[in-house]
Amino acid sequence: MKTTILLLGILLSSLAQAELISLNVNNLGGESGQLALAIFNDPDAFPDRAASAIHTQFVPLNSGMNQVEVNINLKPGTYAIAAYLDKNKNRQLDTNMVGAPKERFGFSNNPSIRFSAPNFNECSFDVNQKTKRLQINLIKFF
Repeated sequence: MKTTILLLGILLSSLAQAELISLNVNNLGGESGQLALAIFNDPDAFPDRAASAIHTQFVPLNSGMNQVEVNINLKPGTYAIAAYLDKNKNRQLDTNMVGAPKERFGFSNNPSIRFSAPNFNECSFDVNQKTKRLQINLIKFF
């Protein structure tokens, strides 16, 4: 009985530490498919080693949508998010012959994109009691 109460207490305390984050993803362009999200806390894995992400999620999208809101529970810490609109639902960011994305994509903090993906520091944010809303604006090269 004591073990059950102790385990329940540990579970509840870990849930209480998590913060609910509302992530708004904009500029979906009315395209159908799914929104792919990967949340990282490891700078070495960000942004392209999704297997190392602490959370991945695929959100179905209907044609005509230009934004979607996703609620995520995160424990206090430092994170970065990579997102893309997976039009063909193949669960990978499709690229052209030179490696440029053919699908809409974006990152937390909406950094400027030049010739390569931004680094973790450019996209990182801290989750604490004041963090409640984040926004990612997807971009499309072609």
